[in-house]
Amino acid sequence: MTPSLTVKRLPLLGMLVAMQVVLGSLLTIQLLLTKISFTFIIIALTARLFSPLVTAGSAALANLLGMLLFPKFTFFPGFILTAFLTGLVFGLAFQQQTNLPRILTANFIVVFILNLFMNSLWLHIMYMTPWSVLLTTRLIQEIVTYVCYTAILIAVFKVPILTKLTTRDSGH
Repeated sequence: MTPSLTVKRLPLLGMLVAMQVVLGSLLTIQLLLTKISFTFIIIALTARLFSPLVTAGSAALANLLGMLLFPKFTFFPGFILTAFLTGLVFGLAFQQQTNLPRILTANFIVVFILNLFMNSLWLHIMYMTPWSVLLTTRLIQEIVTYVCYTAILIAVFKVPILTKLTTRDSGH
């Protein structure tokens, strides 16, 4: 059962969006063709606490706010779409439970389909960078990212206090 977005839960969602903005904008390494960030942890936690659409919307909002408040490169709306879809994938994968197959599948979709291919498409459109350059330079990074995302989310979802906080039937 997916909990509703109530007035009581709205401040929690606001805090999670703010954490995404800080992690995605201030505590990140941004290069021209790559970005290393830990916002996926907050998106995954949001996915355990809220519906897939709320998770997707909050990820897109956090991405937009980060771009507006802390611009580092040219604004491009495609990255907001990628953030929305990342939230949606995590939301659909983690709304019921967080087992290893769900973590592996969600991370695969996010890392290799959304981050590698969609974000490479946005970079290709923005900078006219050849596909061969984009995919070869980003593929190794995304393989490492996949392993890191998986290990970190397995660890995060095993933390006892986070497990208790993100259990859907905990009476929130």
